[in-house]
Amino acid sequence: MGDSNTVQVPMASSKGPPSVSVVIPAYNEEKYLPLCLESIKKQDYAAEYEVIVVDNASTDNTAKIALDWGAKVVYESKRSPACARQRGAEVATGEVIAFIDADTQAPPCWLSAIVSRFVQEPKTVVISGPYAYFDAGSIARIASYIGNFISIIIDQVFRKVLNKGSAVWGSNFAVRRSALLEVGGFDTSIRFYGEEYELSLRLRIAGKGGIIPRLFVLTSARRLKRIGVVTLYWNWVVDYFSVLFWYEPISERLEDLPAKAWQTVVASFSWQRAKVSLWYVALLFVLLWLHIGPAIEAVGRAIYVFDIGVLSTLFAYHGINPRSWFYGKVLSNGNRNHSRIALTFDDGPNEPYTSQVLSILEQYKIKATFFIIGQNARRYPDICRRIVTAGNVIGNHSYHHRKSLCLRRGKAIAREIELAHQAIYDSTGFEPKLFRPPHGFRTPWLMRTVRHLGYTVVTWDNMTGDWKADKSGEEIVQAIVQRVKPGSVIVLHDGRDSRPSYDRSQMLQALPLVIEPLKKRGFDFVTIPELLESDGEPSV
Repeated sequence: MGDSNTVQVPMASSKGPPSVSVVIPAYNEEKYLPLCLESIKKQDYAAEYEVIVVDNASTDNTAKIALDWGAKVVYESKRSPACARQRGAEVATGEVIAFIDADTQAPPCWLSAIVSRFVQEPKTVVISGPYAYFDAGSIARIASYIGNFISIIIDQVFRKVLNKGSAVWGSNFAVRRSALLEVGGFDTSIRFYGEEYELSLRLRIAGKGGIIPRLFVLTSARRLKRIGVVTLYWNWVVDYFSVLFWYEPISERLEDLPAKAWQTVVASFSWQRAKVSLWYVALLFVLLWLHIGPAIEAVGRAIYVFDIGVLSTLFAYHGINPRSWFYGKVLSNGNRNHSRIALTFDDGPNEPYTSQVLSILEQYKIKATFFIIGQNARRYPDICRRIVTAGNVIGNHSYHHRKSLCLRRGKAIAREIELAHQAIYDSTGFEPKLFRPPHGFRTPWLMRTVRHLGYTVVTWDNMTGDWKADKSGEEIVQAIVQRVKPGSVIVLHDGRDSRPSYDRSQMLQALPLVIEPLKKRGFDFVTIPELLESDGEPSV
C-alpha cells in the first residue's frame, strides 16, 4: 500500500475495475485495529484502494496505529457510528466505498467479491455480507451463523414480498459512492443502532441491494460478552423491524431491555418472594385441576367465584402486608442482631402537636423520621424546617394522603409524589429519598413508579393504631413495648391525613412512656437512614 499516509486512487476508466475506498470507523480500537488493517492489507484485489480510518474521538493510540500502517486518518468529534461513517464517506475518493468495523477482519477475497458483484450487477448499489465471532465460544459462534442465515431468509421475504430495503450488516457492507451521495449519506442524528438499515431503505430509490451469504467477516464478540446473547439479538431484531416498518431506529427505552429487566429482577429478588411464588404456582395447578376435573359440570360457577376470591385476596394481602416484598423491596425492619430501633411519625406536620413531639425528642436526645404529607408541608413550612434543623429525617408521604393512590395510573402516582417532594424541598431545601405509601397500601405499578423516582419504600413492623380517637395512651404504650424487637420500625402519628389541628394528646402522653422503658432495655433510637446503615445498606 505504500509508505505514505494517503494512498492515491486513480479514477477507473470505463474498462478498468472501479476504485475502492475502505472506511473503518474507530473509537479506542488500539487492541483490534492492527488485526483489521492486516486483513485489509492482505486483500487479493488487483486494483489500487485507499484505507481511511475515522478516529471517532479516541483517547488511546488508535490514530497513531492507523498512521503507522499507512492509512489516511480523519477525525470525527461526535461519537456515533453514523457520524464516523459519514465522515469517512465525505473524504473517500473511490467509486465504491466499503465499510468494515475496526474490531473486524475481512477474508482475502472480500474486496474482489464486492467489486465483482457490483461489476456483474450494474443496478446494485449496496452489498452486504454476514459475520461470525472469532473470539467467542462454540455456542456463540453457532448462534451467529444461525442468526445470520435467518436474517438472510427474512430479508429475502421482506425485499421480494413487501418491497422493503435489504438487510445491511454495519461491520460488512459496501455502497456505490454515487448512490450514497444521491440519497444524502448517513442519518447522523442516529446515536447507535440502525443507521445502516435506515440507509438501505433510502438507497432503494437509487438501485437494488444484495447480500453475499458466503462472504463472512470475523468480528469481536465483546458486545455479546458484555450484554449477553439474548440482549444482543433483541436489539438487532427490534431495531431491524423498527426501521423496516416505522423508519425509526430502536428507541433508548427499548435498547438492552432484556438486560435491564434482568437487572431489575436481581435487584428486587428476595427468597421470601421466591418461596411465595412457588406456593402460588402450586395453587395455580390446583385451580387448573379443579377446572378440568370431573366435577366441573356441577360446580363450575362456584369454582370461578372461588378463583376470583382467592386471587383478589392474594392481591390485597401483598398490598397491605407491610413486610411483603412480592410487589417490590420494602424496608419494614432493620438488622435483628443490632439493638437499634426507629421511631417514625406519619401525617404531619400538625400543630401544635408536631412541635410538642419535637420537644420530647429533644428532651430525650433522640432523632426520628417524619413522613410528611405535602399539603401539610405547605401549611407548616416553619415546622418542617425545625424537623430538619433538629437532626431528624423527613420522608415523603404523598401530597394528599389518599387511600386510592396505589390504584391510580403510574403518571398520577408520580405526580402525587413529585408534588409532595417539591413541597418538602421548598420548605426545607431537603430532597427526601424515603417514601411511605399512604396507609401502607401498595400495588406492583406503584412500587415500580416509586423505584423509578429513586425512592426507598419504608413500611413498619410495629403499628399501634394510635391515630384512632378512642385509643388511650396506655394502649399505645403496651402495643409498642410488648412487640418491639431489635431493628423495629415503629409507627406513630403526629397528625391524621391533612386535617388541621387533629387531636394527638393520647400519642403525646404515650411517647415518653415508650421512650423511657425502651432506653432502659438498651435500645438506641435512630433514624431510618441510620437503621439502613446498620443493616448493611448504603445510607439514604
